Amino acid sequence: MEKIILSGILIATLISMIDHRAPLPQSKATVTPTSKYQLTIGQQIQLARIKKGFSQNYLARMSGVSLEEIVSIEKQGIIPTVDDLYKLQDILGCGIVINGDSIARL
Repeated sequence: MEKIILSGILIATLISMIDHRAPLPQSKATVTPTSKYQLTIGQQIQLARIKKGFSQNYLARMSGVSLEEIVSIEKQGIIPTVDDLYKLQDILGCGIVINGDSIARL
């Protein structure tokens, strides 16, 4: 009986020592690119597409942008037209940041 009371007191003491205001550790660390490591337009589109679970083919059908153009934007760094960029942003539901050295074709 004494062992049960002693262990109960020990557990209560340990629980009271925990700072309940401290945030719980996150399972995945989020990485935000700094200005030195900006994502290209193609990388942003690819990342948003993957987060949504869309294939390149599905994105092409939904946006009206050709599959070949989506592949070239993501893999070869081709800069999309402003019209195509708006179509892709609309389907992906996110904004695409255009860096100072990357300007969309008119």
